[in-house]
Amino acid sequence: MCQYNAFKTDTKIRFLSFILMFTGLILSSCVNNPLQPVSSEEEQRVKAELDDRSFRQFDPSKDADKRKAVIIDFFNGVSLWAQYAEGMYALDEWEISSEDYRVEKAGSEYRIYFEAPHSRQIIPTECDNCIETTGISISIQNLFNREKIRFKLNIENDNFPRPFPIFESWTKFNEDESYE
Repeated sequence: MCQYNAFKTDTKIRFLSFILMFTGLILSSCVNNPLQPVSSEEEQRVKAELDDRSFRQFDPSKDADKRKAVIIDFFNGVSLWAQYAEGMYALDEWEISSEDYRVEKAGSEYRIYFEAPHSRQIIPTECDNCIETTGISISIQNLFNREKIRFKLNIENDNFPRPFPIFESWTKFNEDESYE
């Protein structure tokens, strides 16, 4: 009887060890889930969902004396517009746009990469293609749920003019109303 209980306890310990190891393996694969290109069908579905939509966000708010603003729009491709303003005056304003973009996915995150991007600075000095576009992408979470959609901006270098860095964590952007 004593040997039976020892065997039973040993089996339970092995089983629990296996469960813990398996759970750890699953959790680590979720955390380190690398981005992968999506199929052309899924990319078309993503683009159809975003087509002709625009999202904006302000930090800390649109009425703050000193504020940063970002607009992401999907009219004719993708555009990322950014501004820093104090009071009624914009001090820095720039935009990165592209007629097309590619899509990758990891778990519930879709990541948008600009294809052949064009940049322009509007304020303080106008210039074309003077903003470095390497290393920026847009992440989208809950893409197909209009109430829960979230964005974050991925910036791999510090070459961007202010108002960056902002919105580098998941943030609810306000969607502009569309008029058809």
